[in-house]
Amino acid sequence: INNVIKLRESVMVLSALEYDDLTGLYIRQAFFHHAKTLMRFNTNQDFHVVVADIKNFKWINGTYGEKTGDQVLTYLGDTYRNQVRYGTVGRYGGDQFVAIIYGKKEIRMADMEKFIHRVESGAPIPNLVVNYGVYENVDKTLPFTLICDRAFLAMKSIRDDYEHQIAFYDDEMRKRHIRNGQMENAFVEAIRNEEFVVYLQPKYSVETEEIVGAEALVRWKKADGTIVSPGDFIPVFESNGFIIRLDYYVWDQVCQFIKNNLAHRGDSEVISVNVSRVNLYNPDFLESLVNLVEKYKIPPKYLNLELTESAFSDDARMIQNAVDYLHKAGFTILMDDFGSGYSSLNVLKDIDIDVLKIDMRFLSKGSSEERGEKILEAVIKMAKSLDMLVIAEGVEEEKQVKMLKRLGCDYIQGYYFAKPMPKKDYVKLLQKSR
Repeated sequence: INNVIKLRESVMVLSALEYDDLTGLYIRQAFFHHAKTLMRFNTNQDFHVVVADIKNFKWINGTYGEKTGDQVLTYLGDTYRNQVRYGTVGRYGGDQFVAIIYGKKEIRMADMEKFIHRVESGAPIPNLVVNYGVYENVDKTLPFTLICDRAFLAMKSIRDDYEHQIAFYDDEMRKRHIRNGQMENAFVEAIRNEEFVVYLQPKYSVETEEIVGAEALVRWKKADGTIVSPGDFIPVFESNGFIIRLDYYVWDQVCQFIKNNLAHRGDSEVISVNVSRVNLYNPDFLESLVNLVEKYKIPPKYLNLELTESAFSDDARMIQNAVDYLHKAGFTILMDDFGSGYSSLNVLKDIDIDVLKIDMRFLSKGSSEERGEKILEAVIKMAKSLDMLVIAEGVEEEKQVKMLKRLGCDYIQGYYFAKPMPKKDYVKLLQKSR
């Protein structure tokens, strides 16, 4: 009798260990076990896998408190469990959920959007955002862990914005994932072999149309001669953190270039380098940058730092502290892509920026050139009143140059004057212009 009691107690303990204490859902391993069982007994039925991830859950905990964060998790757990009639739901870990759902072979986007609206409108906090990845038309020959991975791959492909909350896995996504993995594997060797090449795009004075400096841009030229576009490798390296090392590589190359100019000419044009938003959260960022200019013994005034507007919207206090530190060290700070986001004016109010860069492509997004010109004129006047310089980039037409000169813009950068070029070509262009 005692053995039977002990056995029952052991079974109860093991059963309890299958469930998450907070949500009552299966924990990850238990979910995998029960999902595999469902697959084994429903071999002829179609199913799909859906994963969910709460956006900015750390912010929710920090703003509302962990108790409210737990309420959000409990609410979502109850909602998902009640919605899945044929299948099973688990808490994958942290703020992520996963479900295997039997029934229709495909999920309609409209149905998912209605479901998301119902879930978020009934949430215990306002403006809850949950991202979803869906793997439908499941390849049943795959291991179940890989099936889940494909749903998570879809979810992770969602851009960091509020416009899209659903992504469906497809074969192109798989191919892109493989390409990204290959780029990650090749990164270290590419750095060692100096396959990343710094290009310079000249900046011109609007008044004199003379070269006053350049922006450093990076290209990946592989050993076989093929060129990988920055649009392909930059997002990959931002997501995995490699961009920190790549940024430093570019800064080092530019500092060497400036030092060489100073040694041979006694002077140098100002070169601006990009600082990724990832690097702003790197605890060694500020010190490494200061150490770099000291290493090459170049005045910081020759090295300008470009930060995209989106970087300023992350953590205003942290960004302001970094900007203050860099100003004291002698650096000039540029805000790139001004006007591309929704917090531009708040940023200008709260953070001391030296230069605004406006991409002329924003004028082409609307139907009224006259309206766009008036906005541009107002931005330039505002910048002048704040003692800021203005650079217009993406300038491709003569009429744009004339307009910018009329509006009082300071500098121009774009294909109308010059495309990005290798450093040696930039030097030749400088000599020719002189």
